[in-house]
Amino acid sequence: MKIKKLGLVANAQKKEIRSFLSSVLDLVPRDVLVCGLEETASLAAPGAVRPVDSLGGCDAVLALGGDGTLLMAARAVEADEIPILGIKIRSLGFLAEDDPGRALGNLFAGRYSIQNRIRLEVLLEGASGEPKSFSALNDAVLHGVGVSRAIHLETTIDGTVLGEYLADGVIVSTPTGSTAYSLAAGGPIVNPTSVEAFVITPLCPHSLSVRPIVVSALEQFSIVLVEEGPETLLTIDGQQSCSIGKGERLVFKRSEKSTKLIVTEGYSFYDRVRRKLKWGGMLRQDH
Repeated sequence: MKIKKLGLVANAQKKEIRSFLSSVLDLVPRDVLVCGLEETASLAAPGAVRPVDSLGGCDAVLALGGDGTLLMAARAVEADEIPILGIKIRSLGFLAEDDPGRALGNLFAGRYSIQNRIRLEVLLEGASGEPKSFSALNDAVLHGVGVSRAIHLETTIDGTVLGEYLADGVIVSTPTGSTAYSLAAGGPIVNPTSVEAFVITPLCPHSLSVRPIVVSALEQFSIVLVEEGPETLLTIDGQQSCSIGKGERLVFKRSEKSTKLIVTEGYSFYDRVRRKLKWGGMLRQDH
């Protein structure tokens, strides 16, 4: 893929973003047109980034910040499925590259591959009106708001009731999101490069028998809020949210769209798990 038009999405909240963006732009060949949405373009020197209303038509997009910035970029280019390369600033950045020079050098030299990461589609079926549709690259979380209080949920998979339970909420994650909130809540790690599945991870369930479960991405499942309780929210990728009421149903299935993630030469999912999450580290030290 020859990159002639490069889009930028940057985290304006990072205090060092202007200097970081400037250093990244110095690594972009002069014959490549760089463009960005207004907020990102305003962070660069005048004329360095062309302001645009949409990133449509870009050959690739750089997400500068962390995994949250990459998720934001993925939502912005979801319809066009434009490949995204994430480059982190300070943060853990599990999805992002650590070294801007190496990452961009490999990108413009063609030393990279593109992974198709599955997305999760969530339909909110209410008592009235048309269903609302959401799409997540990482996860969808159903949770209470304010003072901690369990909510009553029922989960059904392909028409069969899996069970009812009380919990602080539930996380439904993609393989990409399995190393994020779901992992912190006790869910399993799923390799997004080889497994197409979703993980249902209850949050602090009030039962020893309710544990995370992995379901095929070919299956469709739903979660219903059985009883009215505290205010309950559905949060998508930590960036979008809406209220959920008693009896409303959330239907989960694989989205028809995917996110194309650029990974540069030498990428290994298990290497990232070992390095960034410290998986399998020895606690014993030999003297």
